[in-house]
Amino acid sequence: MNYLKLSILVSFLFLVGCSDSQEEPEVTTEEEQGPPFSEYMTCTPGSDFNDETARMMVDEWNDLALNEALFFAAGHAPLEAASLGGEGKVYWQLFWDSKEAADAAWTSGPSEEFAAWAEKHESVLTCDGENRRGYDAYFPYSDKDNWEPVTEWVTYAHYCKYNDDDGREKLREGVEAFNTYLDNQADDVAPYRYGIYMHNGDNPEPYASYDFFWMNYYVDHDGAKTSYERFTNEGAEVQAMFDASATCEGPNPSNSYQFFPDPDDA
Repeated sequence: MNYLKLSILVSFLFLVGCSDSQEEPEVTTEEEQGPPFSEYMTCTPGSDFNDETARMMVDEWNDLALNEALFFAAGHAPLEAASLGGEGKVYWQLFWDSKEAADAAWTSGPSEEFAAWAEKHESVLTCDGENRRGYDAYFPYSDKDNWEPVTEWVTYAHYCKYNDDDGREKLREGVEAFNTYLDNQADDVAPYRYGIYMHNGDNPEPYASYDFFWMNYYVDHDGAKTSYERFTNEGAEVQAMFDASATCEGPNPSNSYQFFPDPDDA
């Protein structure tokens, strides 16, 4: 299933899901039944970890018989020495058609080919699949943003906790206002997309201490710097709405890379 198609439809799903409205939603097609399910694994670089060996590891992973419910994967390398996962950690992110499909894939266990691949590259990178974290991933502006597919980008993460019981409803209102703010930006704004990740499953600490994660995606760090500066100057009213909803930490920048589909074939 195509990542871009799914991300385009979830703006509607996010706003409906956060609303208290009792109106019946419109009937959707089978492809539009819900947001993609995303999992993060915390990974530890080994003694042989470098750009070349990591690229080889990912390239050989793409040669395996991957589950058909998996439609996108990425890697994230924090710029700071320590992140929520600990010092020196990096992250492997998976996008699935649904949580049920992901659970079924993990339950089936690793194939002999996968086990051999993991053993071959354990000096490059090992990932904690047992304590992986699950989220519903929403992209509330992807139907109108100017994001183009890239195999490398940067991610600026914010870790957020609701201020009170109506924090989610206030977040919905803030998202609507933020989308209007984006509507009013000039056409020459650097490529940008944002995602909101809501817990789906029993995620471990310290991640479970946060109610949601807001991810800003840019092509490069210069674009991120410009975007944050513009919002500081022009988005004070929207920021006040976000502040009324939740208290957030960040931004926490990472360099991000497409793992699947195979970036060599992109």
